[in-house]
Amino acid sequence: MKYILKPYFLFIIATVALSSCVTLNPSRMLKIPADYPYAKFPDSVKIEPYKIAINDVISFSLYTNDGFKMASISGYSIADASTGSSGGITTFKVRSNGKIKMPILGELEIVGLTVKQAEELLEEKFKQYFVNPFVILEITNKRIYFFRGGTSASIVSLENENTTLFEVLAKAGGVAGGNTNGTVGASGGSNNLTNGMNYASKVKIIRGDLKKPEIYLVDLSKIEGLKDADIIMQANDIVYIEPVINYAYNITSDISSFTGLITSVLSVVLLYTLITKK
Repeated sequence: MKYILKPYFLFIIATVALSSCVTLNPSRMLKIPADYPYAKFPDSVKIEPYKIAINDVISFSLYTNDGFKMASISGYSIADASTGSSGGITTFKVRSNGKIKMPILGELEIVGLTVKQAEELLEEKFKQYFVNPFVILEITNKRIYFFRGGTSASIVSLENENTTLFEVLAKAGGVAGGNTNGTVGASGGSNNLTNGMNYASKVKIIRGDLKKPEIYLVDLSKIEGLKDADIIMQANDIVYIEPVINYAYNITSDISSFTGLITSVLSVVLLYTLITKK
């Protein structure tokens, strides 16, 4: 019988050994090599004006006489799924061609302009229709993506131009999570794989073109990390916090699976042996 069992044991051991590498940390994302050259933080905080991009949603308000009275252009509104209006404030979505379609003015290309430049462009265009037009624009869907290991994720709105990493962490509920105030689509809680804990020393900011991103590493486990946490967040940044892996649970789980598999195989082999001996 020992000759019959030997191939089964070898097969089981090989299977568990190959699968354990995956089951120890199946939900971990964005793993970076230990010697990865992280981007250096700038010496001084410089707020770069945001430039309008495709799919941005822009709220638009128009006043006359340099802001004395709100003007309405709803009477000229064009039926368009990418526009909407409420209380004198109209919203427009930047189309894939880089343009917005507005009542009276038609299509205007604004991708690549700052909010101030777009306001000045619209004021100039509206001069032939209104006296001293005054335009206020605001990007309403600027956001960053926030991940805690593989256990929770949320989208955090950037309400101000100078929102820092510390403010984002506060909105998202901190390093460990638990409070989703100010977030959209958040899923909190913990699981046995990570025990709900994350490394405060391994907060990563992924920025720019995802094909060749800049990645910053922030260590918030010490008070010295506050200077780096003051970094100004930009739209579409990704914040990723490394999870603390609960290896004890994972190893125990693998051993339990291994034991259960051996028991099942031995039962089948024993039953087969008893039947063949009859």
